[in-house]
Amino acid sequence: MNATRQFSTQLMRWCNASSSMHALMQPAHVSMTQQRFMSKYMSKSATKRMPLNTKRAGKGYYKGKGGTKEGRITSKGKFVVDPLKRLELVVPDLTGFKLKPYIASTVSKFPPESRRTPGQA
Repeated sequence: MNATRQFSTQLMRWCNASSSMHALMQPAHVSMTQQRFMSKYMSKSATKRMPLNTKRAGKGYYKGKGGTKEGRITSKGKFVVDPLKRLELVVPDLTGFKLKPYIASTVSKFPPESRRTPGQA
């Protein structure tokens, strides 16, 4: 009888401890139906005014890979190009060059001089 009483007392302590642990695991101000926004220190309207980035946007948002800045934005919002920062492509002189820049998928993989024509041994 005494062992049963000890077991029930321990069971009640364990249930109380586990329910209090469950309460400690979740903050009191966050309910299950409340949806969190970006920061707990800023209001939702303030986070809407922040610049959009890939962490705050949806799945299909693509910001870019950090391309080179070829100028600057003035205080009026106009973009001014800096010629020293422009991309300069150095291309060799291709006059008399026999190859073409694009090869169609219909072109044979073998050069014409190595191809056999019908009737040729």
